[in-house]
Amino acid sequence: MKTSWPIFRFLSPRPVSQADVDKKLVYNLAPRKVPNANQVKYLRKFLNPREFLLVKICVLVILINAVYLLTVFVKSHLQYLPVAGGTYIEGIVGYPKTINPLYAVNRDIDSDLSYLIFSRLLKYDADGRLVNDLATKIDISPDAKQYTIYIHDDAQWHNGEKLTAEDVLFTFNLIRDPEYRSPLRPALANVQAEKIDDYTIKFTLSEPYAPFLELLTFGILPKNIWSGISPSAATVSDLNLKPVGSGPYKLQNFLRNKDGDLKEYRLVVNEKYYGPKPYLKGINFIFFADRQEAIKSMNDRQILGLSYLPISSHKELLAQNSLYFHELIQPQIVALFFNQEKNKRLADKDARQALGAALDRNQIIKDVFSGIYPIADGPILKNSPFYNNQITPVTFSPEVTASTTKAKAISLTLTVVDTGSNAAVAEKIKAYWEQAGVTVTLKKVSGEQAANIIKDRDFEVILYGESVGGDPDIYAFWHSSQIGSKGLNLAGYNNPEADRLLLEARTAVSTADRLAKYQKLQEIIVADLPAIFLYSPTYTYVQSKELGGFSGTMIIDPADRFSGVSNWYLKTHKKFTW
Repeated sequence: MKTSWPIFRFLSPRPVSQADVDKKLVYNLAPRKVPNANQVKYLRKFLNPREFLLVKICVLVILINAVYLLTVFVKSHLQYLPVAGGTYIEGIVGYPKTINPLYAVNRDIDSDLSYLIFSRLLKYDADGRLVNDLATKIDISPDAKQYTIYIHDDAQWHNGEKLTAEDVLFTFNLIRDPEYRSPLRPALANVQAEKIDDYTIKFTLSEPYAPFLELLTFGILPKNIWSGISPSAATVSDLNLKPVGSGPYKLQNFLRNKDGDLKEYRLVVNEKYYGPKPYLKGINFIFFADRQEAIKSMNDRQILGLSYLPISSHKELLAQNSLYFHELIQPQIVALFFNQEKNKRLADKDARQALGAALDRNQIIKDVFSGIYPIADGPILKNSPFYNNQITPVTFSPEVTASTTKAKAISLTLTVVDTGSNAAVAEKIKAYWEQAGVTVTLKKVSGEQAANIIKDRDFEVILYGESVGGDPDIYAFWHSSQIGSKGLNLAGYNNPEADRLLLEARTAVSTADRLAKYQKLQEIIVADLPAIFLYSPTYTYVQSKELGGFSGTMIIDPADRFSGVSNWYLKTHKKFTW
């Protein structure tokens, strides 16, 4: 029997090379195993070329990732926060005359300055919504005839005196006084007001009027200063150029040129402003005789902002990458209004439909306004919460127009006010209609001529823009009572159901009720086609990218571009957030 014995393998030690001995010696002498900077340079002696290349690639990848991670960290944790300081300089074409809330509504320049200097009960925010300014709370009676408004109890005039309800009542009474001839008077003539206490005032209406609060956006004058100014002196008082208000900015000084015209108007921040304190320490306005001079100043970086700039002038500004072009929607709708009494062929709805189908409105906007202006599909702005997006406006259908004889049977005169880009739009319309077989005579008129033409309704078709305001109330433009020389119903539109909805919507207490009525109203007007709605113009407001904090999409009035002025800034400081 064979016995199994364990087999032992005796291994001889591996020969030790001199290199191994050197490494061991070095490791024993070194206090740490990670090589230092002086040792790293000897890596090439320990690594073969392929290994050394891999090391270099790994190091490069590590460095790239480290830089990327550091960049991401800085971007996500480093903030540039606005701080107080700096003066914003804006250029305006023209000169101010009456910086006074009673009269400023007639001139954009006066209105701009008045907006910053004076406070108002309510104002429009950056998106065209009505919000509180001096008002802190508003109570509306169940019958919607009484509005009780509570105002800030810490508001001060620029001279340090307190602003109270007495000042609000005083300003209201000046507006209603026919001797002061304020253009605001007609809207408030049938409204009564009384002071409840030092910081409460009540307005009483003879009948409900849903857009009433929109009328309370006028600036408030200080009674203690203006009570001694007679109606005959109101428009020529020095206070019109040296106003005292309660707004976020107050007058510092102004400069005149050698001809006596105002050259520069300087405002400084109101340190005692009751609202959010602005970052900008000052706002200076520089006045120019014409737009070319203003554009040159912008190109020379002498100003940081430029008020309204026509689209046709956009390309005249240099270094456009350093500028913001804020396209602010205005509450205007440009349309072609048909006068069916003047041209009986236009009384045929099929003919009006053919004229509408012949127009490529999108292409007109693209050709004339670089595609910037939003298209209008009905009598209410598309960005209004009351807009009905289910309406079916007339659309460009050349095949439909070509197949009907209605358009070919028409000859008409198209009237246009020859200002801005109106003539260019009218030429496009004329070309489209003539392509459809319509005989078109283009009549260009001045603004003065247009006033009489509209009053007498002496037109067949007119290209015209209507300012519809911030509220959806369009009674003045479409109710049959507004037909004639004293009204604004240019198309002579007369529809009993539309009349009923217009009247009920402006007196409705419930917002939901108003919404339903205006939704239905839009359907009726668009279906009847008394006009072809074209587009809503925008207000191009140019600012340097040095200025931050501007926001907004819509303005009811050009001065509303300053609605968020407290957020504007020129200076910042860096801060890490964790």
